[in-house]
Amino acid sequence: MELCLRHNDPTQTLLMTPDGIVMYQVSTAPGQTTISRFENHAQRLSTGRVSCVVGEVDSSRLRLHDNDLPIDIVMLSGAEDIENVDRPWTFNGPDDKPYTWQILFRSPVLFVSDNAPVPLARYRQAKLGIVSRSRRAFLEIFPAGINVIDFIVVTFVSYAKHHWLNEPYHESNPSTI
Repeated sequence: MELCLRHNDPTQTLLMTPDGIVMYQVSTAPGQTTISRFENHAQRLSTGRVSCVVGEVDSSRLRLHDNDLPIDIVMLSGAEDIENVDRPWTFNGPDDKPYTWQILFRSPVLFVSDNAPVPLARYRQAKLGIVSRSRRAFLEIFPAGINVIDFIVVTFVSYAKHHWLNEPYHESNPSTI
């Protein structure tokens, strides 16, 4: 499954299917980023879509809203190593398994480290199309991650905000433009 980013900034964008159906909205106000999912409600007599908050990210915490029980996710490693360019971010998920976002071949990839690392998702940057075909930036969800899409999107936004886009040399960083 691919979720295309409407804008190249993962902290202020819409994530939509390749068909153009908006699935998530990421909005950042001073101090806090909110991630909302758009869904259809078959129980209600409505043809529209309803927005529900699935996560919040601020400077000190990541909160995943799952069935009205907010879950705080605590970072285990990665932030203290400032010198390492491709530093991973390891944390325990709601299922108490260790997850890791790390840069592989210039793309952030999310792994679950159960017995062997299993990739769940990968972010692919936009291409202008000068040498090859152009494409939008997108978050690719692998089959192993289909059941935890909200978790993947919320942790991706947190990783982009705190660990990946903070790098001054990063090409998606607005300060380098």
